[in-house]
Amino acid sequence: MWDAIFQAVEANLHYSHLLVVIIGTLAGTFIGALPGLSAVSGVALLLPFTFTMDPAQGLVMLAAVYMAAEYGGSISAILINTPGTSGAACTMLDGTPLTRKGKAQEALYISLLAGTIGGLVGAIALLFFTPVLAEMSLLLGPAEIFWIAVSGLALVATLSGRHTVKGLIGVVIGIGMTLIGQDAISGDMRFMFDDYRLVGGIPLVPSLLGLFAVASILQLLENSGEAVAPLKMHKGALRSVVSELSKMKILLLWSSILGTLVGIIPGAGASISAFVAYGEAKRISKHPEEFGKGSYEGVAAPEAANNAVVGGSLVPLLALGIPGSGSAAIMLGALTIHGIQPGPQLFTEHPDIVYTFMVGLLATVFAMLIIGLFTIRWSSLIVRTPRNLMVPAVLVLSMVGTYGLANSLFDVYVLLVVGIFSYMLTKIDVSAVTIALGLVLGALMEESFQQAALVGNVDFGSTWLYFANRPLALVLMVVAFGIMAVGVSQILRERRAAENEDTGQGARGAQSVSLRTANVLLGAVLIALAAYIIYGARAFTPEGAQFPNLVGGAFGVFGAILLVANLHPKIAASQINIQPFATVPWRVWSIVVGSLALFAIAIDQIGFYESAFIFLFLISWLLSVNVESSQRRIGGAMIFASIFVVIVFIAFKLILKIPTPPGLIV
Repeated sequence: MWDAIFQAVEANLHYSHLLVVIIGTLAGTFIGALPGLSAVSGVALLLPFTFTMDPAQGLVMLAAVYMAAEYGGSISAILINTPGTSGAACTMLDGTPLTRKGKAQEALYISLLAGTIGGLVGAIALLFFTPVLAEMSLLLGPAEIFWIAVSGLALVATLSGRHTVKGLIGVVIGIGMTLIGQDAISGDMRFMFDDYRLVGGIPLVPSLLGLFAVASILQLLENSGEAVAPLKMHKGALRSVVSELSKMKILLLWSSILGTLVGIIPGAGASISAFVAYGEAKRISKHPEEFGKGSYEGVAAPEAANNAVVGGSLVPLLALGIPGSGSAAIMLGALTIHGIQPGPQLFTEHPDIVYTFMVGLLATVFAMLIIGLFTIRWSSLIVRTPRNLMVPAVLVLSMVGTYGLANSLFDVYVLLVVGIFSYMLTKIDVSAVTIALGLVLGALMEESFQQAALVGNVDFGSTWLYFANRPLALVLMVVAFGIMAVGVSQILRERRAAENEDTGQGARGAQSVSLRTANVLLGAVLIALAAYIIYGARAFTPEGAQFPNLVGGAFGVFGAILLVANLHPKIAASQINIQPFATVPWRVWSIVVGSLALFAIAIDQIGFYESAFIFLFLISWLLSVNVESSQRRIGGAMIFASIFVVIVFIAFKLILKIPTPPGLIV
């Protein structure tokens, strides 16, 4: 182990590794600071850049983006009271009051230094705990792996938002997407709609990019942005912050440990760890009354936990192949692209890659600290990035990366369709993270279930007798069903609360579809899908039909729960006036989505870069609503489109060698 670590240290000192760490850290900080994007969006967006990299380098770059984005989310949370990432929502509670007191610089330094400490603890845990867990996982059979995945997904569904049932629905939708294509064990051709391009299933990377990058950018269209004043710097701020943090050593260590432990739990994520750490900090603080009014402890605790989550979430990914967060799920996709299967065999078959990656995560922590110290003075500039530049840039990067994966326009269409549906589902509280984790773990669950079924039928004559005969699998099964039962019990709580409580979610008015109507439609669609899956499974082999029937049954159960709950008069009354789509700027949204569709069609006709230039120009021009002069808008959009196309051409075509459809000029 130590020899592998020393070799990994040497590899990470190479200039190429240091370069990707710096690039990933800068990109992660920038993306994390932008309201509307997130750490998951950043990792998804940078994923295409790793296609032609060495696997270890690519993973280190994504880890740098992940780590830096968690810190970057605090920048917008502190400066404009808008979290750049979900974990930074807790940082707002005391970060914004500090800004109002003229201590924005101190709050940013606290976030950076506390995040560095948390990142170090998480990275050390990853380095030393993962091999132990991987070795222990050798004792697990397919039944245990299946129920670990189910328990993790049930937990993330429970913790994903206000509605556990919606979280479970997101998970089932993700798993259902994995049913499309040829079954690897039985050979059944499933739900392909006579399209040969679906033999291998729905492509993973385009789906993940659609779920996070495209959906996040579409959501960004709803926000006009806030005016941000330049950050005022004053001498001695860093010294005073270091002095204050030296008094919080126990708090920082405890918050970092909490963040690491929460990160190891599949799907728990940074937001959960941040609020847990914040609550603990307030409980043990000598001045709990200052929390919410500008407490240094109230910023330090959640930020330490946020960054500790990064290392923690990668532990189950590398050891078991089960991602601990949405970002870790995308990194699982990166491993798959390079033909690497996480799990115990990773440490025997690819020790150079896995240890280089884990040591590289430590390097990213120090890079984040150094870069953060030098870039804090320009933090306000990052937050003020115009959306008329950000929206088309992110969309173009997503599309070129998607196409370059397999030279397929079909992948581009998947990207757009999944992104639009993800955005729509997010509006009614179905989290993209739950869908992504279901999509990523669906194949593992099916493989484990089928293996367990084969062993069970041979040894016991029944799949479920095999599960019951293995004590650990039985315990995990009880845990999974217990967690899911929380979703059902929530319906009963909602009924009791509906009489006197107004949820207050979403805009109100009569111009849009009500939340109740949307829920009823979603429930009906899920029941229809259940019928379609179960009926279609009749044509499969008995072995190949078991898992689809299980998933179809889950669709039906959760669809029925959602339908019945929203037809209940008390719940219906509480949701009839909530308009989740009323905040959507339909005119702008339609222009962007329509332009995207035309862009995808034009790629094959006139070439990628030519189409990208037209798209960048049009969207940048049309979204430049704050510039008075039409001539200035056109000129600025023209310059932006030209420069960005050149940058993309150099990065993807010349450096990364990612192919694109030939055009009239390029």
